[in-house]
Amino acid sequence: MEGLVLFNKPQNYTSVQIVNYFKKLTKKKVGHGGTLDPFAEGLLILGIDDYTKELTKFLKESRKTYIAEIELGAISDTYDITGNIVRTDANPEPRRVQDHEPSSALVHGLTRTDTNLNISEIEKILAGFIGEIEQIPPPYSAIKIKGKRAYKLARKGLKVDLKPRKVKIYNIKILDLKEKILKIEVEVSSGTYIRSLAHDIGQKLGCGAYLKSLVRTKINEFTLEEALSFEDIEKDYLEFYVKVYGRVQRVGFRLFCRNWAQNLGIFGYAKNLTDGSIEVLAQGKEKNLQEFLEKIKRGPILAKVEKIEIIWRKAKNRFSYFETF
Repeated sequence: MEGLVLFNKPQNYTSVQIVNYFKKLTKKKVGHGGTLDPFAEGLLILGIDDYTKELTKFLKESRKTYIAEIELGAISDTYDITGNIVRTDANPEPRRVQDHEPSSALVHGLTRTDTNLNISEIEKILAGFIGEIEQIPPPYSAIKIKGKRAYKLARKGLKVDLKPRKVKIYNIKILDLKEKILKIEVEVSSGTYIRSLAHDIGQKLGCGAYLKSLVRTKINEFTLEEALSFEDIEKDYLEFYVKVYGRVQRVGFRLFCRNWAQNLGIFGYAKNLTDGSIEVLAQGKEKNLQEFLEKIKRGPILAKVEKIEIIWRKAKNRFSYFETF
């Protein structure tokens, strides 16, 4: 396997664990295009072999969409469900507090004692976050301070002084408001911390808030619905999508693909595109797909493949044959 892989990271797995899983699976170098916290789930883009070089664009220049559940009337030192959490509304007693972090330190500065907020009131607050804003990362983050990770300093009870950074919030939409749980869909730039956004929303509302759950549903044009799961890999029925550039049209490339697909028991299609490239979608067992990919990279005798883009993903709409367009 080589190329970009769209993967659905489950809860309670670190992004590093997913990377290591694919390293073991492929015996090749693997990287990711933007981490997800262990409690979060959703779309993770992986680069395998030379395609690790393609990950920079996802780390620095991408637009990402999340579904977030935010609990109002409580605050967390990590800004999410994994930290020390205390109530800040009508029942200010600690829900979960460790010895090193007094509850009073968490609730300082909050003025509201209830969470009886209506949607219009919350929408006005959320509108203030849309656009380019300065955001302070969570103290429990992987950012380095004088060579040391911020979360390691925070765990020792040391003060973590992180500088604000510019991020962009493209859109925030309320999906639901039930009891004390605010559910939103938010589209943001690379580098945005949804944990910090949840915390800052709570500060603006005056009642406190923390991130209860998080699902990443989209990165640029790639969606969670396309992402492979552990189950897909175990069942060994995958799909790759490739675009092949070079001297690939009018040289028998599509017929070449169809013949090899039939030999290898692969379904899908090969199609000429108006930009002179060829689009190939292939479904089948990983071993057969990889062999098919090697054939595509060479092409028929008269072809000259100059560049190929490869994306591995879930086989959503299954084909029962291989056709050409």
